[in-house]
Amino acid sequence: MTFNKTKRVLLLIMLVILTAGVCVWLVVQRRSSAPAIRHVVLISLDTCRADYLSCYGYARPTTPHIDALAKQGYLFSHTMTPIPMTLPAHTSMLTGTIPPHHGKHENSDVHFDPSHVTLAALLKKKGYRTGAFVGAQILNHRFGLDRGFDTYHDRFAQQGQSERRAEEVNRAAFAWLEKQKDNPVFLFLHYYDPHDTYDPPEPFATTFKESPYAGEIAYVDHCIGQVVAKLKSLDMYESSLIIVTGDHGEMLGEHGETTHMFFIYQSAMKVPLVYKLPGSSAADKIDDLASIIDIVPTVCDLLDIDPPAGIQGKNLAPYFSNKPPQPEDRYLYCESLFPTKYDLNSLLGLASKQWKYIQTTRPELYDLEEDPGEQTNLVEAQPRRARILKNRLAQILEQTVRQGEGQEDTPLDAESLRHLRSLGYVGGSSVKEDFSFDQSKKDPKDLIGFHNEFTKLIRMAEQNQLVGQNRLADAQAVVERLLKQHPEFYKLYELATFIALKRKDYERAIRYGEKALTLKPGRFQLHFDLGKAYARIKQYEAAAKQFELALTFTLKDQTIPLAERVRAHGQLGMIRGKQKEF
Repeated sequence: MTFNKTKRVLLLIMLVILTAGVCVWLVVQRRSSAPAIRHVVLISLDTCRADYLSCYGYARPTTPHIDALAKQGYLFSHTMTPIPMTLPAHTSMLTGTIPPHHGKHENSDVHFDPSHVTLAALLKKKGYRTGAFVGAQILNHRFGLDRGFDTYHDRFAQQGQSERRAEEVNRAAFAWLEKQKDNPVFLFLHYYDPHDTYDPPEPFATTFKESPYAGEIAYVDHCIGQVVAKLKSLDMYESSLIIVTGDHGEMLGEHGETTHMFFIYQSAMKVPLVYKLPGSSAADKIDDLASIIDIVPTVCDLLDIDPPAGIQGKNLAPYFSNKPPQPEDRYLYCESLFPTKYDLNSLLGLASKQWKYIQTTRPELYDLEEDPGEQTNLVEAQPRRARILKNRLAQILEQTVRQGEGQEDTPLDAESLRHLRSLGYVGGSSVKEDFSFDQSKKDPKDLIGFHNEFTKLIRMAEQNQLVGQNRLADAQAVVERLLKQHPEFYKLYELATFIALKRKDYERAIRYGEKALTLKPGRFQLHFDLGKAYARIKQYEAAAKQFELALTFTLKDQTIPLAERVRAHGQLGMIRGKQKEF
């Protein structure tokens, strides 16, 4: 009996060893037998919240082509961006780092320190031909993301054009692909279409007339279908790693925000992330937390490239094996410094799969599993958890905020400034890099209505839509109301000066303009407008002084167009002539 028992135990042990060996062999075989990755295609959908894709649960079939890629690959159901703004989000996507590390916090940040290595630079060093084709001038090469790309296509068909349709992006990209098909390539495609204003082409405008935003996403999905077809026609599809993601989401009125940039609630932060590997037919849905900063280390692992030191992204490649990693309690950083434009507090956040903490004047804590809409603030109900997350957030900032990099305050050139204004982005002052936990400042939540109204007025002013006395009178009334809410915001007084000047209310324009200068001295346009107002009431000495001050700024501010400088010289000459007459 003892001998038989021992024999059975030995047989059982041998069976376990054999089973384990077969499992290991299958894992290795799956990875080694898969076709090699020869090409990498990274597709970024601007302003794309995940829940508007049908593979992420949207009720209507908006994204059949992305769905098809997900059925052959890996869909990460909880993917976040670190910031709800296009330029800094793409900087994170292409460097594997968060904004406190790479230093871009808004769409007008020109400076990009040479120490930051992009995915394109890594792949170029590996021997890849690298090409980027962008859908809007917000990713113009002047902002530094062309680093590592052999071709960076931001030249649009029409001169002065600030954005282009995804099909135009594809046409330029396909012409490049045809020339590179015999080489390993890294292709980066950026589709801007889902960004407001929402105006999809037909038939998507009619099919999704109840939600033009969904129509825009359906249209870019159609264009992704074109990319897949092109790769297949060039015999590149089966050897391509295809990644589809978004830079940030869209609030669509939730929490009072119409678009994005201001808040860091989930609708602005959750994005799609789908990986399609060569030879894969996995159809795996992965529920662990992921981020767009994970793309760089993941691609590096898949291509056997050493990732850059100091990046914050996580390698997701282990999820593509038969033995995915154990779930971990991961926390991701997110931010919006946009409220600091209004001298409000920053919004600094930390999110896990279940919990979300937001540090600001009145901190917020949400249970995302029970309250995905972030409606019930649990800070007072769970102070200990809030404190733990606050401390963890402080540690992340301490470890990642750039020390001694000496970021320059590089001004935008006139052309880039014009493009950003055309896209509705420039308005207000620059953000402040404020990572302090100062709860004495105003809370952004209290001024979301102010932000919406002010942004609308700025867009109308910068796009020459404030025409006609009725519209100007309505704008004046809005400005007067906003001044009561935020009487120390200098940009409001600049806007009020502009409107009063348009209405030929010169005394009011002077009053508002001088107040703006006491709050923040020195801007070309404000001195120019004050000069015109003083000239209209025949205070020529005061007018001459303002035009002279305006001209002093042309010497150090290269964003001022030559035509504006000529106008200032002309106005000053006219004033000097008037003074001689009197």
